[in-house]
Amino acid sequence: MTGRSILTFLLVFLLIGCSKQAGKTESQIRFSEAQKAQSALINKANTILDTKISGVFLEDLNHISYASEIALHAKQVYIDSKIDLQSESLTALNNRIGNYVSNAGLEAVKLLNLSVDTTVTFKKNIADMPLQPLSSNSSATSDGMVKFLAKQYSVDITTCCLSHLQDIAIFLGQVDELEHYALRKMIANVEVRLSELLRHPENAREYRDEINAVGEQYRSHDAEVALRR
Repeated sequence: MTGRSILTFLLVFLLIGCSKQAGKTESQIRFSEAQKAQSALINKANTILDTKISGVFLEDLNHISYASEIALHAKQVYIDSKIDLQSESLTALNNRIGNYVSNAGLEAVKLLNLSVDTTVTFKKNIADMPLQPLSSNSSATSDGMVKFLAKQYSVDITTCCLSHLQDIAIFLGQVDELEHYALRKMIANVEVRLSELLRHPENAREYRDEINAVGEQYRSHDAEVALRR
């Protein structure tokens, strides 16, 4: 092999080596940047859970749900960077958020039952109102009272139950849409079912049985979490 051939071979070898090294470095840089971005999001979520949680679930729910949303963004960082890994810190965060699942499910069951009670009570109050003679001027007063009670019922059912139930459904959907499908579907249909109860309050027991059956999943989950502690 001539001196020129040796020199050419060495140049090709060096170029190939540099090319491989450059590709490896690019991959490492991409991983490092993704790791930093994910770590910042995980730290943000953990800070929320460390500083914003009071121990009263419904008051904490928006903070928990926000932390859960951040965890989803943290997971997406690696997906977007085509990194097929899940960091231990993200797993730990997801487990931490998962500890609130049984609380969410049990609270939803309680609120669903409360919505049934509120609806049945409203229906009973309307039914118990004394009937006025058709010729009586007080019939207008009765109509006004019915409208007042209906308006108050709408406010009460939204404040006590529906708003919180919607927030719980969002949180459970963030955690696992399929696992919590039954409860989320029940929450989505709650207004329809309550409207049916206004027409047929005698079906309240059957609806409560359905609610409590769905709730068994979360009572079991709560027991499992307690055993792990």
